[in-house]
Amino acid sequence: MAWCLERNRASLVEYNLEPGPVCSKITLALGLAVALFLGLAVPASVVGKALSCFLLCWLWLLWLIDYRFQFIFDDSLVPLLTVAVVATPWLPFSIWQRLAAGAGAFVVLAALAILGRGALGGGDVKMMAVLGLWLGVNSIITTACIGFILGGVAAIIMLLCKVHGRKDFFAFGPFLIIGAVVAWLGQVLLWK
Repeated sequence: MAWCLERNRASLVEYNLEPGPVCSKITLALGLAVALFLGLAVPASVVGKALSCFLLCWLWLLWLIDYRFQFIFDDSLVPLLTVAVVATPWLPFSIWQRLAAGAGAFVVLAALAILGRGALGGGDVKMMAVLGLWLGVNSIITTACIGFILGGVAAIIMLLCKVHGRKDFFAFGPFLIIGAVVAWLGQVLLWK
């Protein structure tokens, strides 16, 4: 995480964000412990458990960075992309279906980002494309639906509580990550 922030220090400074600790060590450790517990608890093969642990831990790191800085950096997605490609023989669905999910997620969310004039960030779009390589078509749709519903509810609550105004931005990635975790765990329960 520190490596990613250091590599992207110029981007953070450009947006007047102070590079610094993302969270406390306790928060980081607790989140990773929960991710590892969930990854190991899934009824899957050893490889399935290892892939679950990696994905869930990495999503927790992405959650922390996006929540703190409202950025999902491109180089933070490279390990997810690499493992998705290398793990192709062990992941459910064919590579073609997973490529279709990634490409479809990219096209749809990029269109929403353009039409929404910045309401959805480029990091969110790229993250969903990479997650499509992990999840396949049905699960990436589930991910998007859960993420948009939770993000919409959170936006309404923030508006009503006057935490944010109508033109303010907030990190949307964590809501998509919740959707991805739910979709992945649901998929792994059916996958052995």
